[in-house]
Amino acid sequence: PANTNAAIVAAHAEGLDPRRVTALTRLDHNRGLAQVADKLGVAVRDLENMTVWGNHSASQFPDVAELTLNGEKVADKLDAAWVNDEFIPRVAKRGAEIIEVRGRSSAASAASAAL
Repeated sequence: PANTNAAIVAAHAEGLDPRRVTALTRLDHNRGLAQVADKLGVAVRDLENMTVWGNHSASQFPDVAELTLNGEKVADKLDAAWVNDEFIPRVAKRGAEIIEVRGRSSAASAASAAL
């Protein structure tokens, strides 16, 4: 319900700019952008319009269909096998991967995504 809760806040919090409302799926969004940037050898700041559908859980779906690099769509520059077999599952399971490697959560990443 992370996105639903964020949508409710954005719609009903008087005086709060809806563009200031985010959910922990922003953390997943950031992780996805970092992976694509690494794959393409570009800066994260040059990527825009990636969407993460679903919840902040392993069932989420990071979507690169509208992702742009300096204003140009990049979906056709990404190998479909990489997107489907590596990118999507890794974004969805990255939190668990970090906990397994570090032995604790990625609290600093979550805090950064919330700001």
